Amino acid sequence: MMSKEEGLHRLQSGEVTLDPITMKLGDVMIRDVRGLHRGTPNTTSQPRPMVVLGYSRRWLFRPEVSIQIPQAAIDNLSARARQLLRFNPIVKSLDELPETERYQSFAY
Repeated sequence: MMSKEEGLHRLQSGEVTLDPITMKLGDVMIRDVRGLHRGTPNTTSQPRPMVVLGYSRRWLFRPEVSIQIPQAAIDNLSARARQLLRFNPIVKSLDELPETERYQSFAY
């Protein structure tokens, strides 16, 4: 880990570059959520599915990456699944949420 100032200094000096990392089908990236990241635009007409798995300590609640769970979905989950999702907000419907980035693909 380094300070923001140190990181900016290393970027400006050329010691660290922001060259893209190209991943191939089946590759896995493990990173700290605090690291800068972004994907590349999908310029094709084909969907580009991906899986994001996030793990946090229960005391490190991060609302910007929470899963908004529709009540209808939570009602159909096992007790174990409900236990795992207990720190995430339950909403009436996803249609009523503001348009922001959110993680919503459920595969339980």
